[in-house]
Amino acid sequence: MDEGPVLIHIWTVDPAEESAAVQSLEDLFAKQVVTDPGFVSARILQSKDQSSVAAVIEMKSSEDRARIEQAPDVRETLDHLHGAASLVIRLYHQVSAYGA
Repeated sequence: MDEGPVLIHIWTVDPAEESAAVQSLEDLFAKQVVTDPGFVSARILQSKDQSSVAAVIEMKSSEDRARIEQAPDVRETLDHLHGAASLVIRLYHQVSAYGA
């Protein structure tokens, strides 16, 4: 399967550090990700107990996703999110979509 345009990255965080981790992602998305010409959407998710944070970035193409993923600021944040330990980095290829 070809790599797709969606990146999902999940971290485990100390609940006391969760807000700082989310703020780091919000800053990165606002300054670099959403301004990229290949940007489609991005989401930051948190677990109910605030012990896990996830970032979902969708780009127009797998090439756009690879480029944004390797940008120095993006790479640094994904690899060293404040107060977090990386759990999972996966690239996804869409097989189905549903919407209203």
